[in-house]
Amino acid sequence: MVTDLFKSKKDQLLGWIRVKKEVKTHEVMEWGLRNKHIRADRDCRDMAGIGLLERVSYDEKIFRFGKKMREDIWRIV
Repeated sequence: MVTDLFKSKKDQLLGWIRVKKEVKTHEVMEWGLRNKHIRADRDCRDMAGIGLLERVSYDEKIFRFGKKMREDIWRIV
């Protein structure tokens, strides 16, 4: 993905999630490390509060990934 220097890191993160459709928390943290953005996980929570992202429900997470899945999954609304 080409980095746009005029977009904020939050907008770049949202664009990356739009491309992937669904991401796990560890993928968000890896993106943050690669792009030198410590707040990547917090930005996902902020965007969920605004209504741009949603956290996959606990029941759906267990149905799709099993009981051993302990991290959150984020998707575009």
